[in-house]
Amino acid sequence: MSIEDKHILVVTSVYPMTADGNHGAFVREAILRLQATGAKFTVFAPAYEGSKSHVLDGVKVYRFRYCPKHFENLARDGAPTKLQRQPLYLLAAILYILLGTLQLFWVCYKEKPNLLQIHWPFPHGLMALPASILLGIPMVFSFHGAELMLANKFGFVTHILRWLLPIAKGVTANSSFTNGLIRKIFDGSVTVIPYGMTIKPKPPKKRSPEEVPKLLFVGRLDERKGLRYLLTALPLVLAKYPVRLRIVGKGILEDEIKSQCHAMGLNDVVDFLGFVSKEELADEYAGCDIFVLPAIVDSKGDTEGLGIVMIEALAHQKPVIASAVGGIVDVIHSGITGLLVPEKDPEALAQAILTLLSNPIKAQKMGQEGLADIEVRFTWHRITPIWEKVFANALDSAVTRKGTETLA
Repeated sequence: MSIEDKHILVVTSVYPMTADGNHGAFVREAILRLQATGAKFTVFAPAYEGSKSHVLDGVKVYRFRYCPKHFENLARDGAPTKLQRQPLYLLAAILYILLGTLQLFWVCYKEKPNLLQIHWPFPHGLMALPASILLGIPMVFSFHGAELMLANKFGFVTHILRWLLPIAKGVTANSSFTNGLIRKIFDGSVTVIPYGMTIKPKPPKKRSPEEVPKLLFVGRLDERKGLRYLLTALPLVLAKYPVRLRIVGKGILEDEIKSQCHAMGLNDVVDFLGFVSKEELADEYAGCDIFVLPAIVDSKGDTEGLGIVMIEALAHQKPVIASAVGGIVDVIHSGITGLLVPEKDPEALAQAILTLLSNPIKAQKMGQEGLADIEVRFTWHRITPIWEKVFANALDSAVTRKGTETLA
């Protein structure tokens, strides 16, 4: 079955408010690429501090309200971190599920989609279940890793996912790491589909001899990104080479990270850029010497499911230094497109940075190899047909089942 003229409703916790937004940009990019198939897409996502429903790229985005504005940011900077640090957000989480379930049912009744794509099946699979069963809409579950790491910590999440997974007509994982987590609780078919870039890459900029080498970090400022370990590694690097660290992103730990930076006397060599436009982000990638993602398995058991920022850095022909955790190992070939180091190890991070700073020819070669690699494995030309096949198979499966039930 083709997905042309089919209506797919995408349920997600993050989706950009504007074309230049970064929150959930990879979900938007996948939809943009899949529109070429002739399918129609609608998005169901939480409101952010009272934001209203809107249209983006010709796609209707339903923003469901679940809390007073002040607390309506549960998913914006990482729900598990907020729940751990601010217990009052537990009430917001309960309302998110209850009110989201009711509003999703109403949207499904109104829009009559042919298929539901459920990103982060916990809690969204639970929220979509009434609409799926009562309105007869098949579901595809798309896992990103975080919900499965949560299942490792909380047994009830595992039980819910074990119950929900057999109901889905298709299951996808964003990396082999995420697939491995799914395999612990489900023995059915899983399709591994990574995501591609969300920005248009620019040619790498040449640094003038008088310029200081630049390290770049891009990501949410939360525990699992491991930025604290990079800051700890920085004095070890500075003892041998002058460098600047450019940090793109914001998050719940921003004040603490800035305080650490100040306490370590690093204010003069670290730039906090906050959120930037896609054009500015491409400039940062193009202008850096090394991209660094010091991710960790955090105190909640969460870690990187894939790491799209590394794919974007490689697209700009930049070598990547990252921790060997989660889905990162799917992206970086250590010693070829970058260097992988143990997590939570500032000394190893510093040594890897010094290795590339002392050998710019090697660093350049890694960047070139990285570009060649992602042009094979992480292009949307390869990814989009896989999504199309998963959706078509799910629709076929639902039609076959209905036919069987009718004959019975």
